[in-house]
Amino acid sequence: MSARATVTPKLTEKIVWAGSNLGSYTMAEEGVLQLAEQQVTATRIRRQVNEVGEARVAERDQAIAELQSLDLPVRRQGFEHREAPEVAVVMMDGGRYQRRDHFAARGETKVKKQQELKTHWRETKVGCLLSMTSEVHGEDPCPEIPDSFVHASAVQEIAKTSENTGSDADSLGILPLDDEAGDTTATEDDASSYQPPKLKERDVVASSQSSHEFGWQLETRARTLNFPAAERSAFVADGAQTNWRIQKTHFPQATPIADLIHALSYAWKASKIEDGEATYQKWAQLIWQGDVSEVIEHLQTLQSIHGQAPEETTSDPRYHVDRALTYFSNNASHMNYPDYRRQGLPITSAHIESTVKLINRRIKGSEKFWDRTASEAVLQLRADYLSDSKPMARFWHRYHANQTGSNAYKHASTPLQSA
Repeated sequence: MSARATVTPKLTEKIVWAGSNLGSYTMAEEGVLQLAEQQVTATRIRRQVNEVGEARVAERDQAIAELQSLDLPVRRQGFEHREAPEVAVVMMDGGRYQRRDHFAARGETKVKKQQELKTHWRETKVGCLLSMTSEVHGEDPCPEIPDSFVHASAVQEIAKTSENTGSDADSLGILPLDDEAGDTTATEDDASSYQPPKLKERDVVASSQSSHEFGWQLETRARTLNFPAAERSAFVADGAQTNWRIQKTHFPQATPIADLIHALSYAWKASKIEDGEATYQKWAQLIWQGDVSEVIEHLQTLQSIHGQAPEETTSDPRYHVDRALTYFSNNASHMNYPDYRRQGLPITSAHIESTVKLINRRIKGSEKFWDRTASEAVLQLRADYLSDSKPMARFWHRYHANQTGSNAYKHASTPLQSA
């Protein structure tokens, strides 16, 4: 039998990467075996990931505490000696994952625990901090809505995406966010005469903590990236009121923008109470041109004619009219799309939608159940590895420098024997 090998700093980095990014700790075990030619058990990988992830969370929380100690004017200032993004964009959304909270604790009956917690599904918060480039125009560079946003197949895909995510309820602040709202067939890039902002770098923040705590996480990372010094900035999200509270508290200098795709999906669903596509196409053009007040007036007329849907129903066509009316009324001030295009700001949240999917590849699954500490550690690491500023590269220098004595996991691996 071969002697056991010490887990070197480089192997530790590979173990943590695999445990944070592959679909499970079992897959990470196989990945380390194939790529590093070391046998490390899934259990030991999990322990190493938790240790390193908790260290990153501790660093994050320390940075937040330092930010909170600053006076407000200082918090809002950028750094003169650092390059600022041409366009600084913050996006946020969320997904879901399963936690062990619903399992009965010692001394409690399972029924009692489940009654208190209702469900084992919990919400994750995910944020994108995007450094972008774009042109500023004297007038709207694309006053006519692109065909891709009004074509029947694209419209149906938008509506299907919205239905899969439960975004109606989420945008009204009723239900937890879901995670499958990814790319649609209709994107800003389809407009031949309109060039949306181009992405230069993306940083990611992810957490299972409350929205209040997550707002501080976003602001802390944004300040590190010198977002306050950007001449143009935007905060793009769906219509959930929590998003706008975070924007007002932590990014008041950013232009708040309601995601165009969510707006179009509401319009499509509500239009089916009349003639469907014809009404939708009219509304879509109005939304694109920022004339949301006309859409609201039409919805009010439909509601007065058909009445409101009965409570606790989603199958009645009137339900979608009610929801659309509430959505547009609440978010009209964040839907001046012609001005956003003129300023060279993004009008869809495509980047955050796809990023949520990337987070969920690791954290979400019907067979995955997490405790609070472990999930926070993995979310932190997964987001770090997805960030273009490479925070983990700097972290490893600090982490290895702080390690003293023998490696606690020196017995974790066995070298692969040659054939």
